[in-house]
Amino acid sequence: MKESYIRFIQYVLGAAIVILILLHLSLFTSFIGPGYEEGLSWETVSQRMASPFYDMLYTLLLFALLTHGFIGIRNIIFEYVTNQRTRVIISWTIWIVYIILLIYGMLPIIS
Repeated sequence: MKESYIRFIQYVLGAAIVILILLHLSLFTSFIGPGYEEGLSWETVSQRMASPFYDMLYTLLLFALLTHGFIGIRNIIFEYVTNQRTRVIISWTIWIVYIILLIYGMLPIIS
């Protein structure tokens, strides 16, 4: 039951990553946004970082990418490790690293 729940979360996060990346990339192209060259100017980037929409977009993208990646790493490691105690230690280590990277990734978004 638990593994199927984690697998479902993995699939949902994968779909969310595709949607968020397409949204992120479409905002730089000339279809919706200012275009790639103009989109990387200092003024455009500073306006983007002041927008709550972009803060939400980058927060969701960071959360989805980190969670998807760490679930995948956990599943790969668990294929080789069968000892329950070692799995618990690995799970806690992954959670600690996950939280540290999430906080580190949120610093530019918050500031």
